[in-house]
Amino acid sequence: MTDVFISYASEDRERVRPLAEALLREQFSVWWDRKIIAGQQFDKAIEQALETAKCVVVCWSTQSVGSEWVKNEAAAGAERNVLVPVFLDDVRLPLEFRRRQTVSLVGWDGNTSHPGFIGLCEGIRAVTGGKPPPEAQVEPRGLPSPSRRKWLWSAAAAGMTLLAVAAILAYREYGPAGESGPSTNYPVTVQILSAGTAVSRGVFTPRGEVLAMAHGVPDPSQVKVAWEENGVRKTSAAAVVKHGVLTGGVVLLRLRDLTRRNFPFPIRIAATLQPGESVERYLSSSDRAPGTVTKVFAEMEVHGAEEPVRLERLLLTSMIAGPGDSGAPVLDAQGRVVGLVYAASQTETVSLMIEDVKASFAEAF
Repeated sequence: MTDVFISYASEDRERVRPLAEALLREQFSVWWDRKIIAGQQFDKAIEQALETAKCVVVCWSTQSVGSEWVKNEAAAGAERNVLVPVFLDDVRLPLEFRRRQTVSLVGWDGNTSHPGFIGLCEGIRAVTGGKPPPEAQVEPRGLPSPSRRKWLWSAAAAGMTLLAVAAILAYREYGPAGESGPSTNYPVTVQILSAGTAVSRGVFTPRGEVLAMAHGVPDPSQVKVAWEENGVRKTSAAAVVKHGVLTGGVVLLRLRDLTRRNFPFPIRIAATLQPGESVERYLSSSDRAPGTVTKVFAEMEVHGAEEPVRLERLLLTSMIAGPGDSGAPVLDAQGRVVGLVYAASQTETVSLMIEDVKASFAEAF
């Protein structure tokens, strides 16, 4: 039994090879289905490797998002709850995989200190249940035959109903409480309350603290937040523990009545966004305001009721957001956070870059 089965499009073979070798150096055993033992049938060998691997790493690229083989292998991994997806290219994922947190290896040069590679290894260890075996083997593979993976079609057909039901059940905004973390990879948003009324928004960090806008917290000495978990509304008193002056007045709130950790917070470097790219203001699975990127600013002056504020590295988008949406996350098409809503007009929304926020609040991630 190997630790990792790597699924990818055959066109990406040479891009995947350094990844397989890097995982080997991390002491994982890796099967990337290119070499079949003499006498074995190709489809049977792949089926056995896929079904017995502790973890399935699917490499999403320009080529693989259109590959039925890769999508079937990813579905098989998801069905066993052992799927760990990575981006090789900045692509729009097939619909059934968009709600999963996906590690970015876009532009990865093989450096094992890269945050994306470190995140991948952590994801693999979480799935495999601890330390990898002391010895590992990378088994390269040959080119697939035309009949490659026909077994998957019957498995996929038999499992379509189950997958559809699972997708409906997974379309909950929040997962179960506890150290194991939630069942969805979308960020968990909260309401900032004043006298029992929601006045702004915030978002949980992976460590269970909340990022919000300072101007959206009327009384820092009496903060309450509310959120939903498994359909149950929860509230907690909170205290401001840090103020990020360099990030446009973002504050970090620590909740008094929360023991859960490991909230999802998939991040994308917002500066890589291009004008015209789709984004959305996300409050919940049923409250999402779509829009597009208008411009990424190196500097902008924001005018409000008080004195103008000059901020650096802002994201301007054409989506609807109201005053009460301040602090809400802005997501890209893959569900990754690219910014936090700072201010809005009737036609445009200004957001802070999430990488700047993370840099100021590294302890919360």
